[in-house]
Amino acid sequence: MKSYGKMSSLTALLTFCSIAAGSCIDLTLKASSIGGNFITQAILRENGNIKISLSKNIPNGSPSHQIFKENGYELTVYHKENIWTLDMPKHFSGKRTLKWDLIYCDDTKQSCWWVYQDSYCFQ
Repeated sequence: MKSYGKMSSLTALLTFCSIAAGSCIDLTLKASSIGGNFITQAILRENGNIKISLSKNIPNGSPSHQIFKENGYELTVYHKENIWTLDMPKHFSGKRTLKWDLIYCDDTKQSCWWVYQDSYCFQ
């Protein structure tokens, strides 16, 4: 019985700390164009833990958006506007802007890589 009481207190403390500290979402989006083939890689972390790590081909070079689903998370990336949303309406409303972090092209400009990032914290 004492063990159960200690476990309940520990669980309550961890829950309180999680609510008080909140959560942070970090998104890294890497896009590449190699010989006319376009690929997007999305890496979404919540409090440092990877929740989404998926790559997708971009059909016809430029769709309006892509959806990445993994581990109960749904990330939508709107390519033309450089914005993103996350299916967490209680904590995450609206759209967020992706910040352009890096671009690199080879000398022929046949292959290019872009990196976009954003972070969002909520309680």
